[in-house]
Amino acid sequence: MNTNIFKIFGLVVSFLFVIACTNEEATEQLDESTFITEEAELSAKVDNATEVISDTFLQVFENEEAPVRIPGHRFLPDCATVTVSMTNTTKNVTVDFGSEGCVLDNGNVLKGKLIMAYAIDTEARTLVIEYSLENFYVNETQFEGSRSVTRQKENENGNPQYAMAMDLTITFADGTTATRSGTKTREWIEGSFNGNWGDNVFLINGSWSTTFRNGNTHSTTIVTPLRREASCRFIVSGAVELVRSRFTGTLDYGDGACDNLATFENGAGDIREIRL
Repeated sequence: MNTNIFKIFGLVVSFLFVIACTNEEATEQLDESTFITEEAELSAKVDNATEVISDTFLQVFENEEAPVRIPGHRFLPDCATVTVSMTNTTKNVTVDFGSEGCVLDNGNVLKGKLIMAYAIDTEARTLVIEYSLENFYVNETQFEGSRSVTRQKENENGNPQYAMAMDLTITFADGTTATRSGTKTREWIEGSFNGNWGDNVFLINGSWSTTFRNGNTHSTTIVTPLRREASCRFIVSGAVELVRSRFTGTLDYGDGACDNLATFENGAGDIREIRL
């Protein structure tokens, strides 16, 4: 009798142990899934903010180097100040959005300085432009670092194209930090050189890595070109693949609607909506 009781007791303990382990494992998987989604959301916000920087850079450069130059920079808000200095061979351009910030037409708020330098060569088919950021913010996120941009007047499609190498440090409003390095190619597919920045459209390809403060690194590859419309505050379509150690996922920016929504699908097929 006692033997049977001990056997039953042992089975109950084993059963409870298995349930506890299963629940713990499920909780860990849920926590990990949530954590990965949060990192994906931060990565998406960086993607969007870096495109705001690229918009601003290209807008200023193309206005400065336009065959028929429009006085001032009518695509920038009035609170932005553009300073130009030149030698016989080089041109330096500084755009200062001030410490309080300037609101762009698409609703993004920029603070700090964007500084660029390049050789004076109006006939060059390709031109290398170096630029750096000083106390620079896109909305509440700070960006530090530099980029090297190779501007091609015409690619094989007959469109202007910009190859960008980046090395940036990002600090979010809550103090969370990340670094990003990699390359992007921006093809200007609509609205080029017509004097109306608001109708410009770019397709973006490339790959890069983002390392968060905790040491986790996302390797990112664009699998469907990202579509950037200058009139919209957000990337409107395209998809990137995220890889981190044994986890993968796809970040999809949607079907072209101008909104702050995207979806993240992890390797198990679970889909979550995220906000840019």
